[in-house]
Amino acid sequence: MTNPNAFTFGAQETTNWWADRMDPQKEAERQAKREAIEADQRRMVEDYHRQEAVNYASPAIISTIQTYLAKGEMADTNTVASEFAQALPDAAPGLFRQVLDDLKVQGKVYEVQNAPGLMGMRSSHLYLLEG
Repeated sequence: MTNPNAFTFGAQETTNWWADRMDPQKEAERQAKREAIEADQRRMVEDYHRQEAVNYASPAIISTIQTYLAKGEMADTNTVASEFAQALPDAAPGLFRQVLDDLKVQGKVYEVQNAPGLMGMRSSHLYLLEG
């Protein structure tokens, strides 16, 4: 006895692999999913690089501020930035400000803006909140 439906399995399916691949709507969904995964990966890599930069540069900034505070002087932001550039000459140009902003968000450093001075220029001073 033979099964008359043995070779018709799948013939009734409405979609097949090629139809699925050629469907513009499904291709758009797959492309959106790929782009979301790639954007998430880029974000994770950027977060990792940012954390590495903070781990690399924050000790230099904190020790420079501590040096000024130990002498009883105010740590001017521009002076700390120039000493940071001397201490880490291979650092990226915007790394000081990026790491300083991260330290402020973490609550380790406080930046006090002074009143406008000559020709409206503002200066700021840095203080440690920890340690």
